[in-house]
Amino acid sequence: MNDQRPGGNPEDPRHDPHDPQGQQPQWGREPQWGQQPQWQQPQGNWHPEGLPPSAMQPMRSPENSEAPVDIETARHLWFGVIGIGLLSMLIGLYSLFTDRDAFLDAFLTDLEAQDPSLALPPETADTVLVVAMVLSLIVGVLIAGLVLLVVRKMRAGKLWARAVLTAIGVVIVVTTIPTLFGLGSGGAIALVTAVLGILQAVAAAGAVYLMHRRESSEYFLSRRSPR
Repeated sequence: MNDQRPGGNPEDPRHDPHDPQGQQPQWGREPQWGQQPQWQQPQGNWHPEGLPPSAMQPMRSPENSEAPVDIETARHLWFGVIGIGLLSMLIGLYSLFTDRDAFLDAFLTDLEAQDPSLALPPETADTVLVVAMVLSLIVGVLIAGLVLLVVRKMRAGKLWARAVLTAIGVVIVVTTIPTLFGLGSGGAIALVTAVLGILQAVAAAGAVYLMHRRESSEYFLSRRSPR
């Protein structure tokens, strides 16, 4: 009986010249009695389930990535600007709706004084006013939605969004300045609307300032896509 180990004979096809004693572990070779099998661990970034740990981590979108505190604060201030704008519009429309009879009388009187041929029946004028108020509400909500979308893009680090919001903030502040000189004139609704306008201007100015601070500018520059 030939008790020579497999691979030890040079004529054996399983012979390895670099392993003259035939002890190199190979896949499919049964281990000898009392010898533990030598399994080779996979190389690289290995995971028991077959996926690297980095592949199992959820990818963060630009909107969910970390941003400076100034950007987060500016984003919340813009939320306040949008909310105050919608509230002011609702108060104005409510005031116009409750006093629409007096408004229509003054409007029809001025219209008839300018051109008698343009005179409208009161019922038609009332319908036109209600339709115009509904359209104003729809347009106001759409504009608020667009501004909210721009705020989201600003949070993601888009420079064009910061430029658009800066222009909106400047317009709000400039148009609110005359309100400061007329504060206190008019009724209660006019006073509430004026106060809301001032708060909106302050929030917009603060948001514009925070968006242009040094850390915020560095954040926007770091988010620029490579050309």
